[in-house]
Amino acid sequence: ELKKYLSVAEIDDLVRYAKQRFDRQKIINIKSASNRFIAKRTFSYRIHVFSRYLKWLCGLVHSSKGIHAKYEVDVFIESIRAHIPRNSSLNMNEISEKSLNEEEIKVLFRLLEIGGIENPFHKEVQVRNRLIFTLLLNLGLRAGELLNLKIDDFDLRDNTLSVVRRHDSKEDGRSYQPLVKTGERVIPLSDELAREIFDYISNSREKMTKRKKHNFLLVAHCTGKNAGEPLSISAYEKVISTLKRASPELYNLSGHRLRHSWNYMYSKGIEGAELEYSRRKDLRNYLMGWSKESIMCDRYNYKYISQQEKNVVLKIYKSVSKIISGV
Repeated sequence: ELKKYLSVAEIDDLVRYAKQRFDRQKIINIKSASNRFIAKRTFSYRIHVFSRYLKWLCGLVHSSKGIHAKYEVDVFIESIRAHIPRNSSLNMNEISEKSLNEEEIKVLFRLLEIGGIENPFHKEVQVRNRLIFTLLLNLGLRAGELLNLKIDDFDLRDNTLSVVRRHDSKEDGRSYQPLVKTGERVIPLSDELAREIFDYISNSREKMTKRKKHNFLLVAHCTGKNAGEPLSISAYEKVISTLKRASPELYNLSGHRLRHSWNYMYSKGIEGAELEYSRRKDLRNYLMGWSKESIMCDRYNYKYISQQEKNVVLKIYKSVSKIISGV
C-alpha cells in the first residue's frame, strides 16, 4: 500500500510556521513585525511537539491498516527533528554517527558510476545524478541550496561557487521552490569538480535546455513539457529513494547525511592544520552558511580566507576522491 509522508517542501513550510510569533493583540505594528522572532527554546519545543504528534499519527494510521514501516517513519520524523537548533560546537562522535562511513560512500559512487552495470538510472540522467552527489559530498550543501544553483553562480575560471539566496524567484516555475536557509557564501572548488560541472553544463544539460530561458544548473532529463525544466524537489527525492532501494548499505541515505559527512571530513582535515581554534570554527561556520547564527564577525567572507584555509578545503576534495577511487 502506498505510504506518503510530508515532502521536503511541506516540512519547510511546517518549520516556517513553527518560527512564527503569534501575539494575542489584534493590531500589529508592521514595521516591527519582521524583526520579532520567537526564542530558540520555543521553536525547539514546537518542533518537538509536532514530531511527536506526527509519529503518533503515523503509528495510529499504520496499525489500523496493517502497515509495517517503522524505519520509514523514523526517517520521516528525524527529517523534522533535524531542524531543532543544536549547539554550534560539533561533537566528532555525533558527526561520525550521522555521516556516511567510507564503505557507504564507496557503495554510493559505485552505483553512480556512469555506464556502470550496477547503476540503477537510465543513461540520460546518470551524469546529472552523479554530479548531484558529488556536489553534496564535496560542498556540504543543503538540498535547497543544491536545487537553487544557477550556472551564473559558478566562476569556473577562478574555481568558485557562490551560494545565493533567491526566495520567490520569478524565474523559478516550480510549484514548491527550494529554499536556501543558510547564509550566502563563496566556496572554492577543486579542478576536478570544476571540470565535472563544466562537462555537465556543456553536454548533458545543453541538450535538454536549448529552448529554455532559465539558468538553473540541475534540470529534468525527460520527455514532455517538463523536459529541461529546473529539477523539482520530488524528482530529487526520487533519486535518493532509488539509490536506497538499490543497495541495503544505503537504506539510511539522505542528502543531509552527506552534509554531516562533509563536516566529519572537515574535522579530520583540519586536525593537522596550524590554525587557531577560532579560525577553524569560523571557517566551518562560513563554509556551511552558518555565519549569521554564529558569533563571528559579519565581515568574514571569501576574500578573508587565507591560502592555508583554502588548502584545508582542498584536502576534503582529496579525501573524497581517495574514498571513491578506493586508493
